[in-house]
Amino acid sequence: MNRVAGRLMTAALLMAALPAQASFGNGIRVGGAEGRLHPFVELELRYDSYVAAYYQPAQTSGDLILHVRPGLLLNVPGDTVAVDLRAMLDWAQYFGLQDSPSKVVSSKDLSNLFATVSLGVGFNRRGQLGLEIDERFARSNRPAVYSIAAGIISNYNDLSLSVPWRPGGGALTVSVGGDWALESFEAFKSGQICSSSTVNPYCDSIYLSKLGYSNLGASLGVNWKFLPKTAALLDLSWFDRVPNSALYSIAGTGMRAQAGVTGLVTTHLAATLKGGYGTTLGLTLDPGAVPQADLSRFGTWLALVSAEWIPSSLSNLKLTWNHDLGFDPGTTWALYTITRVSLEGKSKLNSVLSAAVFVDWALLTYRDAAKTSSNVITARPSLQADLTRWLMLELAYQYTDRTTDAADAPPGWKYSKHEAWLRGVVTY
Repeated sequence: MNRVAGRLMTAALLMAALPAQASFGNGIRVGGAEGRLHPFVELELRYDSYVAAYYQPAQTSGDLILHVRPGLLLNVPGDTVAVDLRAMLDWAQYFGLQDSPSKVVSSKDLSNLFATVSLGVGFNRRGQLGLEIDERFARSNRPAVYSIAAGIISNYNDLSLSVPWRPGGGALTVSVGGDWALESFEAFKSGQICSSSTVNPYCDSIYLSKLGYSNLGASLGVNWKFLPKTAALLDLSWFDRVPNSALYSIAGTGMRAQAGVTGLVTTHLAATLKGGYGTTLGLTLDPGAVPQADLSRFGTWLALVSAEWIPSSLSNLKLTWNHDLGFDPGTTWALYTITRVSLEGKSKLNSVLSAAVFVDWALLTYRDAAKTSSNVITARPSLQADLTRWLMLELAYQYTDRTTDAADAPPGWKYSKHEAWLRGVVTY
């Protein structure tokens, strides 16, 4: 693993040896005068107060993690073809600062390689008929699903295509799209991280492989600008969840329908208001699954209300409240409603410093016999310094707390942790 880290650092240093046509912060010209390719490298030193929140049963003490993230950023604007790409590797090196010879496992064994890729390609964006292709991939130790919250690696890939039609000059846009998402899970070196005396299903690589799934979707969206900066919205979508094994996860189809408006209320206030309904249409599960889940239809109302205050081009503050339907891998805690309130803002203090804040509260109410609920609270203030065009520094702190009233909560459903990090980004 140390060899991998060494190679990543070497690759980051080699970025400085690019042709003379490139300069720090300005990148390499591609695809015309406005297209730019930016190699970059991020170095982040992070302290995590509770490593076991994600890696049961490693240790309840904290650890220091070094992230080395070389990557590429490509932006090629254009009316005929536009391309946006961000690709980044992430080597996470755990130091094991509080490990001792008496420990059965070491947090240093958690060191691993992660990655994120996002690619967007747009065709004929100013024409009457266009095409949008979006690809996203993430290999992460913090999956987006709530039902699986500890000791795993998620490999998530999502490919979406949409065809926007803009008749009559673009005041009306009708988009038809399709989406295909795949997610698989794997254990963290199960022989090292999970001791034989601990009963943890997330240590079983065979079990985790069966929690993977494929999700197919289709959508229809309508955006009508009945005022210059205000639009009416209609969003219809259908999905089909196909798990790797119907013995370990519920399979099913469902739909969402929402309508609303979005736009500027005043010159400094923007708002969005949407409402609708989401429901499953059919659920299936292998009869041999234990416990046998409720397979009747599960639906809830949908709502999104957001208000954004924009006092100037350098500052904004946004408050969002939404209610949605959730569908995760598993059986007992696969279906739930989620109510979320978030506040996020950013302000540029001077020509160098910017301050940001993010606060989020999520309430999950599961459709199980006990009506289990779970609360997740996140608070993150940060400072960012844009020292030059090619060098950025960030200092941040995050508090995360998850609680549940489940009698026999899965690993990672109850924890409280503090994280602090210093991140530097050098961009060519």
